[in-house]
Formats: sequence, C-alpha cells, structure tokens
Amino acid sequence: MIRSLTLVNFMAHARTAFALDAGLNVLCGPNNTGKSAVVEALRCLSTNPSPRHVIRHGAREARVEAELDNSWKVAWIRRKTYAIYEVTPPGEEPRVYAKLRKGHVPEEAAELLKLAPVRLDEDKEKDVDIHLGDQRHPIFLLDEPGSVLADFLAASTESAHLMAMQDLLRDKVRRAKTAEKNLTAELVRTERGLDRLAKLPDVSLALETLRRESAALKEKTEELPRLEALSGHLQNTAQKVHNLARRAGRLGALAPPPRLSQASTLAAAIASMDQTRAKTAKAQATLERLTGLVRPPVIGDAASALGVIHGLERARSLKGRAKTRLAALQKLAAPPQCADPAPLARLVADMETLRARIAKGRAYLADRNDAVASLEAAITARLADVGECPLCGAGLDPGRFLKKAGGRGDS
Repeated sequence: MIRSLTLVNFMAHARTAFALDAGLNVLCGPNNTGKSAVVEALRCLSTNPSPRHVIRHGAREARVEAELDNSWKVAWIRRKTYAIYEVTPPGEEPRVYAKLRKGHVPEEAAELLKLAPVRLDEDKEKDVDIHLGDQRHPIFLLDEPGSVLADFLAASTESAHLMAMQDLLRDKVRRAKTAEKNLTAELVRTERGLDRLAKLPDVSLALETLRRESAALKEKTEELPRLEALSGHLQNTAQKVHNLARRAGRLGALAPPPRLSQASTLAAAIASMDQTRAKTAKAQATLERLTGLVRPPVIGDAASALGVIHGLERARSLKGRAKTRLAALQKLAAPPQCADPAPLARLVADMETLRARIAKGRAYLADRNDAVASLEAAITARLADVGECPLCGAGLDPGRFLKKAGGRGDS
C-alpha cells in the first residue's frame, strides 16, 4: 500500500506531498487545482508513458515518488528526452534504472507498486487498468462493451491466471537472456576499452618524469659554461699555488747570503776564468773527436750540407719544445671518463615521439571543434526556419536551445 505520494515539478504541482491512510482517501477541491494531476502521476509511476508534457514549465524534470507501507520508495523521474526509475530500500542508496524503452517499468518497481494493467486477450492486445481511471472513464468497466467485461471475468479464473503467469515468466526469461547478451557484449567492449586505456597512466607518468628530467637537464646544461670557467680558474689557481709552494720550499732550505763587499774585479776575473775553462773544455772535446777522424776530403759545394745542418738545427729546436710540452703535459691529471650517452639519446627519442603524439591530438581536437561548430550552425539555421515552438508557440532562442541541449550556446 502507498503510504505517501510526493509530486515535484509535475504539471501544476511545484512540490506537493500527500499522506495517505489505510482505507478510503478522498481528494476534493476547485477545478484546475491539480486533482487530476495526482491520478496522472500515479499512472506515470505505474506505466512509464513517453510524453513529456507533465514537466512543469521552466523545470528540467518532473518527479513522482511513492513511499510504501514497508518503507520502500519508488520514484519516477521524467526529463526532456528520457525517464528513469529510482527504487530505494530502507536505509540504503537508491537503485537507478535507466535506458528504459517506451512503457517499460522495471520489474522491481512493478512488483512493489502492484498497479500494472490486466491483459484480457493476447490476440486483441487489450489491457484493462483496474487501478486508475481518468475523468473520461471514472467508473471501472462500465463504459466498456459486455465482451470486454466477460474477458476480464474470464481472465480472473485460475487457469487464465496460470497462463498469464507462464506468459510473464517466458517474457521475463526472454528479457533476462536479452539483458545477459547485452551485458556480455557491453562487458567485452568495456574490457577492450580498458585494455586500450591500460597504458595511459604509465604514459602520463613517463611523460611527467621526462618533463622533470628535461627541466633538470636544461638547468644543468645552463650551468655548464659557468662550471667550465670555474674549473679552469681553479686549475690555474692550483697550478700557481703549487709553483709558489715549490719555490718557497727551495728558498726555505737556503742559508741567508753573506754580506758582500766590493768584488767587481774578482767577479770579472772569475767570469773570464769560467769562459776560458769552458773554451778549453770545448776545444779538448773537439780535439778528442777529431783525433780518430781521417783526413777530410776536399770540400766542394757546401750548400746541401748547410741545408742538412739547418734541418738538424730545426729538428733539435722542435725536439726541445716537444720535451718541454711533454713535461708540462705529464703534470696534468688524466681526463675524466665520459658517461654513456645512450640513455640520454633514448630520452630525446621518447620526447620527440610524445611531441608528435601531442601535435596529432591537438589536430584531432581542432577537427572535432570544427565539426561541432558546423553542427551548431546547422541547428541554429533549422531553429530559425521553424521560428517558434510547435507546442507552446514561444520563440526559439538558438543559444538557449543549444545550452539546454548540452551544447555551447552563448545565452
């Protein structure tokens, strides 16, 4: 039994709640106050009709909710293009039934309400509503022919009841198989979609990691010139410190020089003796080298020998510079080992791939936006041709129509 009935934005009712008692409930009042709307609300709740005229003007949806004596609630919600049911057990969240075909009521809701019409004859496809009557048919079966009354009385027999139960069972099994098939297909499609989307979190994580590593790499790259300059300065400073330390070590071992007197004459004599000694040693060496030689031949043109001598002198000079350079290079530390550039190359390749995918996605989004803009232009042109609503006569605002329909209307 229905214990209370609530109408929200249903025809003339903005929000009206009725508390019903066991037994007879009488609803009375002046004309055009919404009495018939209560009967129509019960009919919509029990049969799920397709018209949407029951939605109150200016509202987005109409709602009819019945609370039963066992504390269950059944609600019918009608929107512009579809209707849904909500079945709420006591103390639980509502169970939503959507994507219903015309005139179809969920079995759970129908079983709770017990307001379904009675099928009289399958050949005639005649249903009799024994629960609700409108103003044109106020009394049950009195305005129907005798054959309909006989069919109804025959339908109340036990055999007809069993046959009807069998028909309902067959229909229920058929709908269950169809639903199972649809759910299986939907499950397969969902699993395929999930398989395609499984890599998206990894790609997003990898992209974010690449962005962070790219930013860090960019910062380090910008610091390289400064670090190189600083490294060179440190090397020069270290070399200067080393040279000064060696010089200080050599000078520290020396005794302080004695006080000198006027010794310019002695210095000149010593210098002359040193020169003489050097010349004597040089001459002695030359004599020793010349002693074992044979008599020199007659010297002819010495231009080629002079060229050889000059070449030897240049070679000796180059050899001296090379030794000096080698000694300087031997003091340097070994160059550092270069890191493996393969990971950085792979990182750059992955970044180029992701950049190409982002450009492709942006191009696809631009195409879809152009398609939506074309569709909105076509809808606007069509609304301009229609001019006004064929139901209420009101003007059609394309912007408002597109906004309420889920588009991108400006108003």
